[in-house]
Amino acid sequence: MEPATATNDNLDSAKRQQILEGARRCFMAQGFDAASMNDIVKAAGVSKGTLYAYFPSKEKLFEAMVFADKRRLAEQVVAISGQERPVEEVLRELGLRMTQQFLAEDSLAYLRMVLAAAAKFPEVGRAFYEAGPAFINAKIAAYLKTKIEDGTLRPMDADCAAMQFVELVQCGLVKPRLFSSTSLVKQRSVEEVVEAGLQLFLKGLLPR
Repeated sequence: MEPATATNDNLDSAKRQQILEGARRCFMAQGFDAASMNDIVKAAGVSKGTLYAYFPSKEKLFEAMVFADKRRLAEQVVAISGQERPVEEVLRELGLRMTQQFLAEDSLAYLRMVLAAAAKFPEVGRAFYEAGPAFINAKIAAYLKTKIEDGTLRPMDADCAAMQFVELVQCGLVKPRLFSSTSLVKQRSVEEVVEAGLQLFLKGLLPR
């Protein structure tokens, strides 16, 4: 039999997740400003006392939700299997998966919501960046460092290179969609953009 503390921890975790799921439905449907704690109480199916026991304010609840959601997606996006494979193959697969996720309509809507809230509450923006972009950059940088060490790539600043890779493989795709300005740029497929970005990236980093 599991100790009582483990059971209590599981119950706490389940209740917290229940609140986050209800909050997510409210925030995505109404936006951060319009959604109220009363709305979240109803959506989550908990009492107001329970809600405030876990999250002292709407801002803290939103921040926790943003971090949890973005970290979960980031872990899926940046999962690198078979690191012994050719670096070009690994980075192409990573670039395609990452860019397709960035372009998903729910991802764009989530980003717009976070950007709107971050203007008033910078800690929300920090939570998003820490859980997503910073996490992704760190994972890619760690992979690049292994390829520097085995001589596949020439010595360079892996942290900077990781950020450049992320920008190159989504260049001209994400920002026009984010700002609803796709008519202002030439339409290119995800595969075309990722391949062009990958080749430019590798051209600068493969040993001469």
